Amino acid sequence: MDTVTLQTAPQKPIALRVIMVSFLLKVFIAFGLYYAVSSGKLEIPNANPDYILYTAGIYIVNLVCMIASALNGKLKLFRAIILFDFIASIPAKAIIGFIMATYSFGLTFHPKVKEFFKAKAE
Repeated sequence: MDTVTLQTAPQKPIALRVIMVSFLLKVFIAFGLYYAVSSGKLEIPNANPDYILYTAGIYIVNLVCMIASALNGKLKLFRAIILFDFIASIPAKAIIGFIMATYSFGLTFHPKVKEFFKAKAE
């Protein structure tokens, strides 16, 4: 008689959850800021609502790509998306985007995050 061992899917580490939630939060912040600036309820010097809207759209695309790369175990692509997200924040001068991308990039070096991506890649 043969024994069957079931392999359970690896749990998402807390650091990876923090990255994903912060990127989702960044999307909502960008759209909220776009609404506030475009409706005139918030005055920010040199804030162009079009740049904010384009940046929010890029944040959505980046979030979808991050989820896909995490599900496929592609850590280098995941990090590249975070770097692109940092660069995409430049035209809108999105300080929150810079901060979130910087600490998210740092969190990708956490041992449990590396282990999760390694397990997903197999």
